[in-house]
Amino acid sequence: RSLLSTDLWRRIESLVTRPMNLEFDLAQGKRGDRDAIIEERLKRITGCEAATVVNNNAAALVLVLNTFALGQSVPVSRGELIEIGGSFRLPELMARSGCTLLEVGTTNRTHLRDYEAVVQDSAMLLKVHPSNYHVSGFTKEVSSAELANLGQQCGIPSCVDVGSGTLVNLSHWGLPEEPTPTALLEQGIDLVTFSGDKLLGGVQAGIIVGRADLVSAVKN
Repeated sequence: RSLLSTDLWRRIESLVTRPMNLEFDLAQGKRGDRDAIIEERLKRITGCEAATVVNNNAAALVLVLNTFALGQSVPVSRGELIEIGGSFRLPELMARSGCTLLEVGTTNRTHLRDYEAVVQDSAMLLKVHPSNYHVSGFTKEVSSAELANLGQQCGIPSCVDVGSGTLVNLSHWGLPEEPTPTALLEQGIDLVTFSGDKLLGGVQAGIIVGRADLVSAVKN
């Protein structure tokens, strides 16, 4: 995991060592929303309509799947059936969320027509970024923009799990380019999930950003 900023750690000492407001709107004098402070920042940073923060990215994905696909099917490319650290496997995570995995395409090549063949039986569309491996050679994948467009045409949500997550284009520093939440949302993806404790250098967290109505449903 990324290191916590020493300067940030010193600055929050006064906050975490005294009573502090958590879920109360001091300006209006009534119950508030514990996500409000971080949500406003994430909206400015990513361009999302709304955001919420949960325990970790696996929890973020489980909540999204459980909210929009409980008892229903979700197609995922065979090339994106990932296993991450701690033996979290996407097929098992999806089963625990209460939805059914529909494998589409092949390990190295998946086409838009593969999704189109099953979309009428799908509750939502999911794309998973393979952040800890790379398939090269004779390959084909469906872009986030194509998946977003298909979801809009069929009236179902689209979600991309970018795993470790980054809020900036890493290629500016000579590093391999990683998809950012901002870019994915601009391509029309409805929800993006990512970690707050890998590339971002924060405490362990899972972050969900995207359409306000969908984020509200997840929070509920």
